[in-house]
Amino acid sequence: MIIENILIEDKVKEKVLKKHNVTAEEIKNVLLRNPIVLRAKKKRYLAIGFDSRYLTIVFEYARKTANIVTTYPSSEWQKKLYKSKRE
Repeated sequence: MIIENILIEDKVKEKVLKKHNVTAEEIKNVLLRNPIVLRAKKKRYLAIGFDSRYLTIVFEYARKTANIVTTYPSSEWQKKLYKSKRE
């Protein structure tokens, strides 16, 4: 999957910053640093990656653009999955 553009609506930026303390810069860094990407429900994808911490990003994908739905710090099982796929 090639991601060239990342769209984060202002309301999503505010929500993830307030609720999970995740910045838009962190989201972009994770998505552009080759995360593992899994198929989720309803045409959505789940990306797990590392910047200064592990993050899980839920997004919709069309025309090389990731439209961010939400993001949050990764759980332990997500971190283990990421590490196992990177080995």
